[in-house]
Amino acid sequence: MDEATTRALAVAAELDRALADPADERNPASFPAAVAADREGRFPRRLCAAALAWGLAEYLIPAASGGRLSTLEEAFALFRVLARRDLTAATTIAASFLSALPVWLDGSRAQRRAVAGLLREHELMGLPIGAAEPGVDILAREIAAFGDRHAWRLDGRTSLIDNGSHAAATTVLARTGQGPTAFLLLRGGGEHWWFQPARETHGLRGGALSRLTLAGAPAGDAQVVGRLGQGLALAGRTLPVARLLVAALTLGGLDTCLRSVLPRVPVEPEPVARRLVDAYTDLLIGEAVCHELCRTARLDPHGFAGASARVCPPVARLAGDAVESLAGLLGGDGYCAGIVEKMRRDVAVAGALADDHLPRAEDDLPPDPFVRIPPELAWLERPPAGEDSGPAWLGGPSAAEGTAGSVGGGLEAAAEVVRADGLPGPHAPRLLELLEWFAARRPGSWPAEAAAACAAAWLRARGRDGYHMCGGWLLLCLRRLAILAGHEQPEDAGVRRVALVRLRRAGEQRRLFSDHDVELA
Repeated sequence: MDEATTRALAVAAELDRALADPADERNPASFPAAVAADREGRFPRRLCAAALAWGLAEYLIPAASGGRLSTLEEAFALFRVLARRDLTAATTIAASFLSALPVWLDGSRAQRRAVAGLLREHELMGLPIGAAEPGVDILAREIAAFGDRHAWRLDGRTSLIDNGSHAAATTVLARTGQGPTAFLLLRGGGEHWWFQPARETHGLRGGALSRLTLAGAPAGDAQVVGRLGQGLALAGRTLPVARLLVAALTLGGLDTCLRSVLPRVPVEPEPVARRLVDAYTDLLIGEAVCHELCRTARLDPHGFAGASARVCPPVARLAGDAVESLAGLLGGDGYCAGIVEKMRRDVAVAGALADDHLPRAEDDLPPDPFVRIPPELAWLERPPAGEDSGPAWLGGPSAAEGTAGSVGGGLEAAAEVVRADGLPGPHAPRLLELLEWFAARRPGSWPAEAAAACAAAWLRARGRDGYHMCGGWLLLCLRRLAILAGHEQPEDAGVRRVALVRLRRAGEQRRLFSDHDVELA
């Protein structure tokens, strides 16, 4: 099992337990509180304050800058678990994290101290997130900097910014004579910048999506993040992390919908059982893909940007489709289970942020080789010579360690283990057939990469219990991916029956719906 993932999930479980029982109506971090705030359009201030006071603020700050964040796995796990409570709160805090990321990447010491101080005071940062109208590019910015490098005046308006009126600071891109440049702006008195409500969304109602207008906002060298004209390159290096966090948010929302629907529907009718297990399997697939992506960030950082562009939008869509399917099981009762109603809308809005507005793999901007990557963001730096060069699905060490070369290599490594070691039970022939089918798929296709991620996760976990040892977990995931890819599969009631038992047990024992054992509040 991957130690970084295990540690990250343990930290996230601590956060969830600190937020206490989500079903307790007296708890400000409960599902009823989230639904009430949503229906009134209120910002979930008490939940955000509780999470930040627990110590989440320290996990928004890299360890090298005095915080506690040491791996991307920690960020993924924390936002996934927080999103289970309230996607509005999780999205708000994630926006602050992403807005600060350019400062951790290329900011000055003074900028890092300033941002760390704001976050420790539980202040929020605004995040320009792209288009308010269809067809506007996510990287387009309407802010222009006039004057010279020592005394700029920033004028213009962003398309859309998260945290709006809650923001004490923001990072923005502005046009300068040297090209698009990143600026860190502290709100101060606010006489030079203000927020206007943007078009209302049907989800994330309390999130204060706004347009930021700047009118002669002063800026000098101290406000420039990185180098002049390098703003787009800096944005290109933060987008992969943004995609991953959007996937985390949508998986957290799916977890809550599955948890809420499970006790409300009978599981005996075959169609109901199938849809419950499909949603559960979709969550397991998304988790495996994102964990492998985090390994890519650590071990093959130059492949991270392209991989995130290929796999994160499909994970968000997979989660959104699963939520829709679960809501359909409830029918009209879904509006009585208010948290399902809210999560359904919120997941749709959050998932749209990872959609095709973001550049695809071939359009991503690589890290600038002339800018030293700070040590606290080791996931963006190429590993030293002789170290593990990549995870199972993008290139790495031997199959014996649970990883293998390319996408096809990862699948072939799992197939080799099945051939060499054999499996107890009847699953080996089906597994070999599916592993070979996915290995023959076009490299870079979503089903093949997701299948390879699941194979890599299984190789590391196959000694954990009998379900993994016999290959049942991997068969469950590969069979679902094959169906999603349009490859007809024979019925496999036995695998589905075991998955349903595991699903119900996790719900009853208040555990995260996960391939890992994570105890929640």
